[in-house]
Amino acid sequence: MEHFNLQEIISQVHERWYNCFTPLNPKAMAQNYTEDAILFGSAVPAFIGREAIQSYFEQLPKGLYIGVEFVSEHLVMLTPDVISMAGTAKFLRHQLSPLEVRITHILVLRERQWLIASHHVSPKVVL
Repeated sequence: MEHFNLQEIISQVHERWYNCFTPLNPKAMAQNYTEDAILFGSAVPAFIGREAIQSYFEQLPKGLYIGVEFVSEHLVMLTPDVISMAGTAKFLRHQLSPLEVRITHILVLRERQWLIASHHVSPKVVL
């Protein structure tokens, strides 16, 4: 079995994601996801599939988000081609306070590339 450095994989996926997010490129962003991916973002309902995920990113206000900082707090290799990541993300916004969320990514290895199969965010608040 091939040895994987989980933190390195997550960092590469998040760097690729960041490069499509800042500046926002919805079409390129959708390529970070599997064809059948699910995204529970800051809007409802869930967006399922690359086309829907692209439309989610097309709906975001242009120029609002100026960066994002990911912190991977817990990584688990579920199978040799599936990784679970739970952590936080801080979305930096133009002239607004940062938006901090909890984030979960399920990554799958497809054709030698790690892609996001599931993306879920929720507010980082204590209930």
